[in-house]
Amino acid sequence: MPYAIASLWGGLTAVVPTMYFAWRALARHPQETPADVVGAVFRGEIGKIALTAVLFWFGVMLFAGQFLALLVTFAACQLAWWLVLARVGFDKRNDGN
Repeated sequence: MPYAIASLWGGLTAVVPTMYFAWRALARHPQETPADVVGAVFRGEIGKIALTAVLFWFGVMLFAGQFLALLVTFAACQLAWWLVLARVGFDKRNDGN
């Protein structure tokens, strides 16, 4: 059971910062300038990195004995993002548009 909880924490360590980035970077207001948009993306990415570091730190403190399970699940989630991105990119490229 501790390995399952550590794996869940690893998945959350991948998903929660990504959701934070999406919230910060994609929330738009009509009066925003391009500089505001770039700043929001930059702040979102810095926040994502910081949140990932904090979640990993808590993960190490809570699941030191099961850290490999946490790390493997985090890596699998990161790989899933890249595989989906690659698949969507290939679909768009082969559309003929």
